[in-house]
Amino acid sequence: MTDVSLLLNLVLVLAAAAIGGALALRLKQPIIVGYLVAGLLIGPFTPGPIANFDQFRFFAEVGLALLLFVMGARMSLSQFRGLGRVILLGGSVQIVFTISLGLLFMLWFGLNLAQGFLLGTILAQSSSAVIARVLDDRDETDSVHGRIAVGVSAVQDVSSLPLLLVLLVFLGQEDATPLSLIIAVAQVVGLAAALYVIGRFLWPRLLGWFGRIGSEELTLLVALGLALGGGLVLQMIGLSFALGAFLAGLVIAESPHRPAAISRVLPLRDVFAAIFFVSIGALFNPAVLWESPLELLALLGTLIVGKALVGAIVTRSFGHVRSIAILTGLLLAQIGEFAFILVNIGLQQGAISQQLFSTIIAAAVISIFLNSLILDSAPPVLGWVARVTRFDALLKTPAATMRSAFTKRRPRVVREKRPPGRPGR
Repeated sequence: MTDVSLLLNLVLVLAAAAIGGALALRLKQPIIVGYLVAGLLIGPFTPGPIANFDQFRFFAEVGLALLLFVMGARMSLSQFRGLGRVILLGGSVQIVFTISLGLLFMLWFGLNLAQGFLLGTILAQSSSAVIARVLDDRDETDSVHGRIAVGVSAVQDVSSLPLLLVLLVFLGQEDATPLSLIIAVAQVVGLAAALYVIGRFLWPRLLGWFGRIGSEELTLLVALGLALGGGLVLQMIGLSFALGAFLAGLVIAESPHRPAAISRVLPLRDVFAAIFFVSIGALFNPAVLWESPLELLALLGTLIVGKALVGAIVTRSFGHVRSIAILTGLLLAQIGEFAFILVNIGLQQGAISQQLFSTIIAAAVISIFLNSLILDSAPPVLGWVARVTRFDALLKTPAATMRSAFTKRRPRVVREKRPPGRPGR
């Protein structure tokens, strides 16, 4: 009877995920929002038909492992080479500043250094899917602010590699101090060196041998074995199962067999990932909306106002006009899919409480819902900025051209210093 009940609940979870995902896409929202809302509606806090989601913990952990495995497999050094210097530096500065904002919540929520760093990392992530959807809806995919926002989001995706590695090692330590953070970084460097050796010499030969057999099923089995086996090995030595799956993905990141392995795993990843996000939604307690309104507003303010200001200031500091800086900041003013993975890891590791977990989930979902509405209100703001600053806010004009047009309104003479006796031109 228990097995029948489990199967019935599993069917209910998958059906709720499908309906919630379809409605989210119909409303032009990320499919993850649909999964989260579906989990809330069928979970124990609404109350829904499923009172205990612990029976799905295994499925959720497999979904998390496959998510991180594919994420690690898609990490490549070519991502760094494909980013411009301005986007790379600007995105890095944006991440550092946003993490710093998150660290300010250490005092408010009574967190230690590791927990504050986790919260800051969660807030620093922006959703590439949300940015792409908003730009496509506004027909601004090729705009300057669109390219900058997508580039910064790519930097955030790439930064998830070292951040996740440090966090998963750092959170496993009971007493979080700056010294333990240095130790965590050293452990990450050691793991990276071991991964390089495995990925450079062992993995290509193993997968190449299976590839010559010509069986897609064997490729899938090897990839799944690597993902789950890597998680199991690290769990046995006291580290995170999720970290092992992520590192297993990194092993094949530079392998020529990477596309084949990813393509085989993706269908399974999508199914188990849906269960993972539904389970997160089921853990969300809506009572936090009226029990912790100040904390929720503070997180929303950081996500919307703080990230928008940081993104705008960083973009402006690299020479772009204010209109582009404002739009870039607004595009980044939401939370990314990777943050949901981090917040779940934080809850599993005991780094954050159930109340803080629900507060972060609520702030994340609200920020995603509000993002497109905030972008729709941008034209009046930009019109006011244009009148005050006296320059034309042409959103699709290259930044250098706009800067030159602006400086023509206030010409200045730059006198060159010449050595004595050298005539000027």
